[in-house]
Amino acid sequence: MEASPTKVIQYFNGEKQNLIPLFQRPYTWKKPNWQSLWDDLMVQYDLGDAGTHFMGAIVSVPALSIPVGVCKYLIIDGQQRLTTISLILCALRDCLDDQSAARIQQVYLTNGFREPEDTLKFVPTQKDRDVYRSIALDRQIPVTSGSMVDAYHFFKDRLQKGIDADGEPVIPTKVLTTLEHSLQVVMINLGNDDDPYLIFESLNFKGEPLTQADLVRNYILMRFRHSISNGGEQEVVYSKYWEPLEKALGDNLTEFLRHYTMKDGDDIKQNGIYAAIKTKLRSLETSQEVEAEVKSMQRFGEFYATILCLNPEANKAIRDRLENIQALKVTVSYPILLRLFNARQTQTLSDIELEKCLGLIESYIVRRSVCNVATNTLNKLFIQWAKNFPEAGQYQWLHDAMASGTAARRFPKDTEFAEAFLKHPQYGRGTTRFILIRLEKSFGHKEEVNLAKATIEHLLPQSLSPEWRNELGANAEEIHTTLINTFGNLTLTAYNPELGNMPFADKKAKLENTHIELNRWILQQSHWRAAEIEERANHLLHKANQIWAGPVS
Repeated sequence: MEASPTKVIQYFNGEKQNLIPLFQRPYTWKKPNWQSLWDDLMVQYDLGDAGTHFMGAIVSVPALSIPVGVCKYLIIDGQQRLTTISLILCALRDCLDDQSAARIQQVYLTNGFREPEDTLKFVPTQKDRDVYRSIALDRQIPVTSGSMVDAYHFFKDRLQKGIDADGEPVIPTKVLTTLEHSLQVVMINLGNDDDPYLIFESLNFKGEPLTQADLVRNYILMRFRHSISNGGEQEVVYSKYWEPLEKALGDNLTEFLRHYTMKDGDDIKQNGIYAAIKTKLRSLETSQEVEAEVKSMQRFGEFYATILCLNPEANKAIRDRLENIQALKVTVSYPILLRLFNARQTQTLSDIELEKCLGLIESYIVRRSVCNVATNTLNKLFIQWAKNFPEAGQYQWLHDAMASGTAARRFPKDTEFAEAFLKHPQYGRGTTRFILIRLEKSFGHKEEVNLAKATIEHLLPQSLSPEWRNELGANAEEIHTTLINTFGNLTLTAYNPELGNMPFADKKAKLENTHIELNRWILQQSHWRAAEIEERANHLLHKANQIWAGPVS
């Protein structure tokens, strides 16, 4: 690595091309940034040759490119500053006489007598290239607004209308001289033996740290040759694989990369995604091997978008199961879900078997929740299953793996499930509303009821009123304590705030026009005592066993 102070104009002087990698963020500076740089420039303008202004460090690395044409360098830190300087040069060119304008164009903005892709001395990132080429090369300023166009107009306005410290009009030729002689940076050039990824790992962009997904993207794309044409290796990999992955997953990309790595059986923490993928990619020697891995990421990313319900699953039964897993927030299952969807695509798992596997996962989670089995082992369990995923017979294998668990790994059987469902408190658990909604849907409405606003209602209220004490009889306190939060006493309604501690007869009157099937049986009862609560719990348990089947011995 070489580091030395230099004038910023040196980045535009001589036959070279400084490229902003296509995976970097686009130009984002706004008026406060432009004004700050202009003010610094004008301080030096007024001082003349008496001083210099330090603009920070700029980090570059030789670009992997076809070894013809001008020398190319990737700017991996300092892109906002260099982009702005180049736009000031464009504005100066358009404010000066023809001779001075030609000098700027030929010396600082372009490489003469070169192939089209080598013509520009500074090439911004992909999203900004067309606009910049129009300004810098074609000298046609786009009529549309945007950061680059706005920056150009800002500096051109200051050059034409600005005043110096003495109140005199700014002289563009003097501004150019000031820019050429007074703006300095520390030029850091990484050599072939330096690791640019270490730079990436420590960079901030306008105070925003790079995400783990940013680091992975940068590492991957720098493994390929760079070209400003659309046919370069880097551009092809980006447009064909990575860009569709970003568009499909958006803010979910980082978590996808974690689960993608975990499907191989590794427990990856959120801050260890980049390190894990970098380790894997370092073992790949050729760009073809790296491209194959990125292609795999993009393919599994499509599965992930389906798992998250971002892409609609064509099979309704599978789609319903995925919506249930989303509602249960079983993110620990995603590594094995990726394996399952890959098995379907490779035709080793049918749609029917896939739906059964998803149902098995749902049953496993629901039964454990009802039985209050600790969840702290789930992550390791699903990772282990993902690691041991077989090439065939996946449903039976998954069932047997779940059924073989004991203690905190167990898949509750019918006896344990029934005991917890009928007698254990369920209100306040994260899955209780989901379970009630699934029980409601199991009635098979011809016109499905919108349950979005429905909340959990205690039929026997949480606080006993005198009327309710009379309703329950001599053992009112014991019955209330034992059954208040069990499934037999819980239902769904949109009338929750209105029902409160109402006597049972008044609650029935309020629920008389209900469209929720869970409440139909309740309306047929004359009283709401222990016997009715326990009978209803048994009815619901029968349905629950049909929906969430336990392990088969």
